Amino acid sequence: MAHITLAQQGLAAVEARRWDEAVAKLSQALQSSYNPAWLVARSKAFVSLKRFAEALDDADVAWHSAYERNKRPFLIEAHYRRAVAYYRMGQYANADCCCIYAMRLVKGSPALEQDDPKAKWTDENGFWTATMKDAVDEAKADEFNRGREAGRVSHAILMDGPRPQIAEWRLASTLRMHILRAMETLPADDEARKVTVSLKPEHKELVNTAPAAGAETEETTTATATATQANDDPPAATKASPVPTDAQLRLQEFQSGTTMVVSVFSKGVDKEKLQVEFLPFAVHLDPVIWPNGEEKKFSLLLWGEIDPSASKYSVTPNKVELKLAKKTAGKWPQLQKAEDEDAAKEDALQSSIVGDKGKGKEVDSTSTPSAEPKAPFSPSKASTSTSASSYPSSSRSGPKDWDKIATDEDEDEDERDINLFFKRLYRNANPAQQRAMTKSFMESNGTSLSTDWESVKARMVETVPPEGVEAKKWE
Repeated sequence: MAHITLAQQGLAAVEARRWDEAVAKLSQALQSSYNPAWLVARSKAFVSLKRFAEALDDADVAWHSAYERNKRPFLIEAHYRRAVAYYRMGQYANADCCCIYAMRLVKGSPALEQDDPKAKWTDENGFWTATMKDAVDEAKADEFNRGREAGRVSHAILMDGPRPQIAEWRLASTLRMHILRAMETLPADDEARKVTVSLKPEHKELVNTAPAAGAETEETTTATATATQANDDPPAATKASPVPTDAQLRLQEFQSGTTMVVSVFSKGVDKEKLQVEFLPFAVHLDPVIWPNGEEKKFSLLLWGEIDPSASKYSVTPNKVELKLAKKTAGKWPQLQKAEDEDAAKEDALQSSIVGDKGKGKEVDSTSTPSAEPKAPFSPSKASTSTSASSYPSSSRSGPKDWDKIATDEDEDEDERDINLFFKRLYRNANPAQQRAMTKSFMESNGTSLSTDWESVKARMVETVPPEGVEAKKWE
């Protein structure tokens, strides 16, 4: 079963509070990718199973994964899950500190601040000085908590800007009050009052063991490099299973309108030996080290066209990072194009045209290949018929010429694109998110859209018209 399918089943199990199943499914999915959403979800499941040390490990790893992917919402969730784990472990100062980290991120602070915020609430002996009164006063007086945009997501924000995460801020603020109330009962010199956490969590590697044959429905054993076993006798399997020969390289990508940045995780790549070949619709790396230890070529068939001369790469001990310059500005719906026989043949042909010229040439890890293809490369017949300014599209009207977009695109086309966006958003949401979207959209008369069911289920979502527009009731 594909790891994406396993992850979806695991996330659904978390929503249904089937904790053992959630841990089993997500543990298998995490063998293929340290997706921060999956790690956060498994951390929640571990807490419900009272496996607090493992919950903390997952939250710490989720922070690093989110930081690598530049995913601020998951950085916030990771800090919050750290706070919950520390709270359940009785480490109240650490828990409150992680709440503050999460709340500061919500308000726009950088992920790694120059000075750790914990210094403000830590005395010379390392004891936490924040009090219940401090948390209550902050909740009452903070302008962020009192803003009229609290808990709502307008269409414009959803499309173009960051989501106001007031619900996350309030959740962390409420947890702070529980933590500090519990801390008030402790002696002044209790170890639970000491702060040992930092803004950047300890970097840990998760070790996931595959389920035994015939035990797909049982909980998958999961361990971390620093975790201790709850039982005196160690489990039968404490080491990771051998890596399958067909295991794929792990990829991470993020994009802007003009670039697609791809991290190819491969440890120990020799940057002096590595040859990277940029083609209009493909990238070849030769050689890289695969998960099973084999050193061989890796190829990416790209969804969109890139400018080979403007694309670059760099090599670190753990990965090769590709910075691909998009030929035409715009958002790609995915990184890779589905590989078919014709595309593979054309790709191989193009590689042979330019490959012989580049063989044996020593390439600097930060340079761009100078070899240009002698013939245009196209992964399919459809792409060869489009102009340089066309962009791949699934629209019924075919690819658009973006040079003429200002004059050719009509309002109907805009409306279809927006509707398609919301249909995809709803289709890819989980059941709780779908309920939240439906409730918030209907109650706000189409002016707000929320995916946070906990935030909207117990309240009426108000109508929030765009600035300068007045909402009126129709008789």
